[in-house]
Amino acid sequence: MTGIDDPFGIQPARWIIGPPAPRGTAFLARACSLAIMVLVGHWVRVPLHGVGIKPETNGYPDGTNDTSKLFNWHPVLMTLGFVVFMAEALLSYQAPIIPGLPREVRKRIHLGCHLAATVCVFLGFVAVLQSHRLKLPDPMPDWYSPHSFLGLTAIALVGLQVLVGLYSYVWPRLGLSHRMALGPLHRFWGAAAWLAALGAVATGLQEKVTFMQMKTLTRKDLFGPAVRLPAVVLPLLVVLALLVLYHQVPPASKASTPEGFGGSPSPGGSGSSGSAGRMASSRALLKGGRPAGEDEDEEEGEGSGDAEAALGRRRV
Repeated sequence: MTGIDDPFGIQPARWIIGPPAPRGTAFLARACSLAIMVLVGHWVRVPLHGVGIKPETNGYPDGTNDTSKLFNWHPVLMTLGFVVFMAEALLSYQAPIIPGLPREVRKRIHLGCHLAATVCVFLGFVAVLQSHRLKLPDPMPDWYSPHSFLGLTAIALVGLQVLVGLYSYVWPRLGLSHRMALGPLHRFWGAAAWLAALGAVATGLQEKVTFMQMKTLTRKDLFGPAVRLPAVVLPLLVVLALLVLYHQVPPASKASTPEGFGGSPSPGGSGSSGSAGRMASSRALLKGGRPAGEDEDEEEGEGSGDAEAALGRRRV
């Protein structure tokens, strides 16, 4: 690279920290999501006494029961769905778990992770409703806290995103030009829904800890695992969001660099430079936000030549 292409000498730093994000950040993101899952699982198993599939009646007066172990499926399944599977779904295109996977394989991983997350979220939603409604002597109310409203919002966003994605990219599948136009919106709403879901996980952990402080925790317990484990999880959620979303940042292209700042204008003038930039951006859309590369596999029947031809027809 010449000094004209990189007058300020920033390219070596960009190779290290990106964008695009280094592969090490994907490893850290996956390690962070698994750490959160382990911490939440340990929190549920030890301080919250595990999970169950039906209310406990042994040791309780007639007409009363304990549904807390049924409820405990809720944080486990929501964490598995939102934190583990959805994080992997967002990483699957830009940073697949096995480098060099064909696009079609990455697409299937993306779809599979979202479907697995949807199943986990649905079961977690059922668990909390059942734990409320099976409680004796009086059922617990639903939708009474800020967490429940944020959780409903996140579930609605995720569900809508899954439906739109299935309709647009799987079956009946929109045309190439429509999918290219929808790509940026699909990525934006996917990231927004995921952030709402992480917020719901954070408020849910805080709400449960608050209930425990009001009912069962002593002063000594405030410094024990019942409180400290969620306290560690919440900052890790922020770290996970930063690591995953950094992979959604597109790299700067030379075509978008202002004249006199990153290089000289192309011989074809501003018109050809803008055309090349639009073509590069459009090809990047087909690759899920990654910079276009010669070794990338396009979707079946949708090579870069098809995209370029479609764009050429639109410009004409």
